[in-house]
Amino acid sequence: MVHKYADGIQSKSLNSQGLYPVGIVGARGYSGIELARLLLSHPSAKLAACFATDPAAFSLSSELYSDAAAAVSTLPMSALDSPELAGSYHTIFLATPAEVSLELAPKLIAKGVNVVDLSGAFRLEAAQYPKWYGFTHSATAELSNAEYGLVPFAKPFAKKDGQGILVANPGCYVTSVLMGLLPLLKEGIVQTETIVIDAKSGTTGGGKKASEALLLSEVDGECLPYKIGGHQHYPEITKYAEKYTGVKISPFFSTSLLPTPRGIIAGIYATLAPGKSLDDVTMAFSNAYSGYGLAKFAPIGDKSKAKLLSLKQVVGTNRVQLAYTVDSSEGAPKLYLYSLIDNLLKGAASQAVENWNRIIDQPATQGLLENERR
Repeated sequence: MVHKYADGIQSKSLNSQGLYPVGIVGARGYSGIELARLLLSHPSAKLAACFATDPAAFSLSSELYSDAAAAVSTLPMSALDSPELAGSYHTIFLATPAEVSLELAPKLIAKGVNVVDLSGAFRLEAAQYPKWYGFTHSATAELSNAEYGLVPFAKPFAKKDGQGILVANPGCYVTSVLMGLLPLLKEGIVQTETIVIDAKSGTTGGGKKASEALLLSEVDGECLPYKIGGHQHYPEITKYAEKYTGVKISPFFSTSLLPTPRGIIAGIYATLAPGKSLDDVTMAFSNAYSGYGLAKFAPIGDKSKAKLLSLKQVVGTNRVQLAYTVDSSEGAPKLYLYSLIDNLLKGAASQAVENWNRIIDQPATQGLLENERR
């Protein structure tokens, strides 16, 4: 069986076990290790290798304490230059810094290998990278052809002629914000000039590299604002809000660090448009997420779904949880909306798997609902 986007490229074929061979660059990081865990149990994937700068220093089985992981090879980064790569891997996942993805992704897709990139290297316009990421973008052709993968809003992939598909996995804050905001913008529920976003994340959002700012003694008992007015996810939020809804926004956007390892809670506040109500908010979410098994939503106070405001309930899952209320006691009705995700799963690894499921023409949720852990 050959994938319909393959154009005859051998790397798109299933292996002898009926599975798609895939690899990960950056499996040692927090998102990378979650990605490996999900792919090891995915019914369509064969995790064939992890690539590392120092293969002798990394073992997936020791990271996951899993017998299944013991069969996964750790290969040097130079193996990505092999002429045989295209015949060995259907997809390579890049759980790498943006600068590394910028270097690797063009080479891989040119070989006919699909790439799902978890970094920010292919999300913005080229002119935005010096300001928001601190480098000049050197792969503008690949950037213009990259597929942005916010599931379930992402459009079907375009057919490629002889090249792999490059998917830009959305940022974690962006995912949490847009999953809450897009349905409302699409249906004109809120007054866009009033939008305020106050998003807070666990410390794993800062990555695994040692940092004084992420030490337990620094974050314990605190809620620390950071990158005030300068977070790289801001232009991503505004760009894709307009792309998916046609509505331009310029919200206040604040990010803070929580004294917990993982999870994001994004507070989204706005004034409702004239004539709109709490019922309209619920209807917008119903319209957007019918048939999508990874979104839960309900008004605050709905006792049947009382845990939607709990980070403990969403961490370890692949869901987005949306809880909201409207205050009509004074003046125009005010919306208070909270969007919660696990920053390492729906904000990174599990959404990457959702995007890969779309490449292989399977339901976005395949291999995810059964692999939640709480």
